[in-house]
Amino acid sequence: DKTIKLWNLETGKEIRTLKGHDGIVYSVSFSADGKTLASGSDDKTIKLWNLETGKEIRTLKGHDGIVYSVSFSADGKTLASGSDDNTIKLWNLPDLELDSLMGRSCNWVRGYLQNNPNVSQSDRHLCDGIGTQK
Repeated sequence: DKTIKLWNLETGKEIRTLKGHDGIVYSVSFSADGKTLASGSDDKTIKLWNLETGKEIRTLKGHDGIVYSVSFSADGKTLASGSDDNTIKLWNLPDLELDSLMGRSCNWVRGYLQNNPNVSQSDRHLCDGIGTQK
């Protein structure tokens, strides 16, 4: 039914239903810290879920076929996915966090902001304090 159900094993009662995939869910994997669930689907995506809230964190796209398998590394920093497209992909999860994305983005655009004559003086400092150049 394109959902993921979480169950309390002691009581046998459903905790919550996760909805968001557009196809059959073939695989799920809990992160080592128990805070995140990854799911792979025939909609060719992987979804990461916050288990405390039940909310979708992010959708990973990159496979051209059904995602049959997902598995976290022991340290939780990498997710492996196996697909019907005959590939296995490794996803670097820390790079998907907002702070990391903002840092990398600012590192890329900092030169443009500081050196382009069409950028206002106040906008030249939009990335101050973000990324590797603080």
